[in-house]
This record gives sequence, structure tokens and C-alpha cells, in this order.
Amino acid sequence: MKVIQRGVMKIVPGKMAEAMELQAKHMAIVGRHGMPLTTMRSYRPLFGGEYMHTLIFEVEWDSLAAMEDLFDKMMADPEMQALMPKWDAVLESHVVELNVPMP
Repeated sequence: MKVIQRGVMKIVPGKMAEAMELQAKHMAIVGRHGMPLTTMRSYRPLFGGEYMHTLIFEVEWDSLAAMEDLFDKMMADPEMQALMPKWDAVLESHVVELNVPMP
């Protein structure tokens, strides 16, 4: 069963450049561990006040098991362990949804 992971990250005003740097490092790590980067899409709102400080991403997974396997690898990676606490300084909130495509 395919799964769509959608994340909405609200960035602290003035911290977008730092968040984008962290995101680039994050993507390099998960790419090494097999994240399906060809199915990933990232967005920033074009306009809209507080939404200007928002990053949105979507990843299509072949299964929940594939997603879980990658998360296990990421959490065991020392580079990822060092990176994760740095997000605390730039994130106001981070919401993740798991959705299934409709036929």
C-alpha cells in the first residue's frame, strides 16, 4: 500500500536561511539511506503573511514498512543524531500527516 507522508514546518521568522541549510543537510543524509528522493516534492507558499515562514514537503513511499526501515536507519546515523537538535532553534512547529492515495 502506497503512503504519502506530508510535513508542514513553520519556521521561526528570520530563520528561513538556517532552516534551508538544515534541510539540505537532512536530505543528503536521508538520500544516502534510501529515501525515495525522486518522489519527494517541497513547497513554500508564494504569499500569505505568517505562511511565508512555512516549508511543506511530501514523499511517496511504497509501504509503511519502507518508511519505517528508513527511519530506523536515520535514527541510528550519528550525523543525523547531531543534526536533529539543531532544528529546535528554527522550528515553531512541525506536523506530519500520513495519507493513502485514493483510487
